[in-house]
Amino acid sequence: MTPAEREEALERREANAALLMAKLEKDRAALESEISASAAASKAASAINRALQADAAKKVKALEAQCVEWETKLARLKADAGKIASVAPAPAQGLSAAEIEAQHAAIEASKAQMARDRAVLDEQKAAFEREAAETRAKLSAEAHSLAELRSKLVAVRSEIEGGVKAREAEVRRKEASLEEERRKLQAAADSLVRDEAQQHEQRAKLEAQVAALAAKEVMFEERSRQLQDRLKNFART
Repeated sequence: MTPAEREEALERREANAALLMAKLEKDRAALESEISASAAASKAASAINRALQADAAKKVKALEAQCVEWETKLARLKADAGKIASVAPAPAQGLSAAEIEAQHAAIEASKAQMARDRAVLDEQKAAFEREAAETRAKLSAEAHSLAELRSKLVAVRSEIEGGVKAREAEVRRKEASLEEERRKLQAAADSLVRDEAQQHEQRAKLEAQVAALAAKEVMFEERSRQLQDRLKNFART
C-alpha cells in the first residue's frame, strides 16, 4: 500500500469514526429525552395520585359526617318512639270518650308519622350506603389503576435505564475501539513519516553517490582522453 492509499484509508476511517460518534451522541440525546419524559410522566402520575387521595379523603370525611347525621336522626327517632311507647294508654279521669279517641288518634298519627320518617330514613340510609359502596369501589378501582400505572412506569423506567446503561457501555466499548484504532492509525502514520524520512535520506545518499559516480566518470573520461592523446603523440614519434 502506497503512502497516498494509506492516507486515504486513514481519512476514511476518521470519517467513519466521526459518523459513528455523531450517531452515538444522537442516540444518547434520544435516551435522555425518553428518560426526561418518563420522569415527567411519573411526576404527573404522583400528582394525580395525591389529588385523588386528597379527593378520596374529602369524600370519606363527607360520608362520615353524613353517617353521623343519619345516626343522630335515627337516635332521635328511637328516643321519640320510646317516649311515645312509655305513655300509658289508660284513659285519664275527667275526659270524655271523644277526647280519649282524639288522644288515641293523635298517638296513632304520631306513630304513623314516625313510621314514615323511619321508612324515609331507612331509604336515605340505603341510598347513602349504595353511594358509599360505589365511591369505595371507584376509589379502589382508581387506586388499582394508579398502582398499575406506577408499576408500568417503574418497568418503563427500569427498561430505559437498562437501555441507557447498555448503550453507554456500548459507547464506551466503541470509544475504546476507536481510540485503539486511532492509536494504530497514528502509529501507522508515524511509521509512514519515518519511512518517508528514511526514503528521503536514502534518496539523498543515492543522489550523492550518483553525483560522485558522475564526477568520477567525468574524471575517468578526461584521463582516458589524455591517455589517448599521449598514445597518439607516441605513435607519431
